[in-house]
Amino acid sequence: MAGVSLMTVRRAMSELVAAGALQRIQGKGTFVRSNRIQTESTIIGGLRQTLALQGIDLETTMISLKEKNASPEEATRLSIPSGTAIWELIRVRRFDKVAAVREVATIPRILAPDLDAYLTSGDESLYSVLSTNYGLAESVEEQTLIARPATPIEAAELEIEPGSFVIEVTGVSITSSGTAFDSFQMTFVPSLFAFRLRTSPSADPIPH
Repeated sequence: MAGVSLMTVRRAMSELVAAGALQRIQGKGTFVRSNRIQTESTIIGGLRQTLALQGIDLETTMISLKEKNASPEEATRLSIPSGTAIWELIRVRRFDKVAAVREVATIPRILAPDLDAYLTSGDESLYSVLSTNYGLAESVEEQTLIARPATPIEAAELEIEPGSFVIEVTGVSITSSGTAFDSFQMTFVPSLFAFRLRTSPSADPIPH
């Protein structure tokens, strides 16, 4: 119909996917992408609170909530001894039925001993549960944002092609008293989001 070769069509489709105009969903096909979700990484609070400001509601599926011992890396982020008991919460967020974000949160068990009693469906707001039931209110949030290929598990849960690039935001939530209570990793499908960043001349320099 377009009078061009199949190779040209495929190349054009690939370029439109890379530009974010189209989205490939593994096992389903290629679709016109909805408008990107604007997310402000410098706003304090969980993803739900951030997107609620735009009237966006994400459907949440809890993959798992389990107790485990903190790895050395997790212990460093949370400023706790390696091997300390922590909760690991894994959830997938969907926008218009399309998988958009994979979240992994780790919380020291001593700070939220019965967290599993409050998080049953995974659709509850983690930050609201932590604040209301344990007095853990976020005052400072440190974040790191990188682009990288998705792991096989991430690709499967986000329903994207293996090796597709994702945006990873990792960070730690800290109370006003300096207690690190949540080490998080959010893996975003890049074509669905636009990230807004703000800086201040008084911001602390990043050590190298």
